[in-house]
Amino acid sequence: MYANIRSLFLNVIPGACFSDFIYLGMLVFIISGFISSKKWGPFFITLIFSLIFKGLDLLFLRQASAMVIEQFLHMIILPLIITVLYSKRN
Repeated sequence: MYANIRSLFLNVIPGACFSDFIYLGMLVFIISGFISSKKWGPFFITLIFSLIFKGLDLLFLRQASAMVIEQFLHMIILPLIITVLYSKRN
């Protein structure tokens, strides 16, 4: 059941393979940017979402831990870079 919901959710996002996770991380980052007024708030929300999402993948789909870590990093690297560059600006 979780695999079906996950595949439906990821099929909505354009891209293939690991680019889905980059897009998903940026989508969560942008949406949380509208909600949070803190500098690091959107990144922490993206980090928590990514941890939950990849934890569910590890628990229910029994993916390899190296694959989960790689997908997790794809989800948080770009929001981290944007947050660091934005915080250095002020």
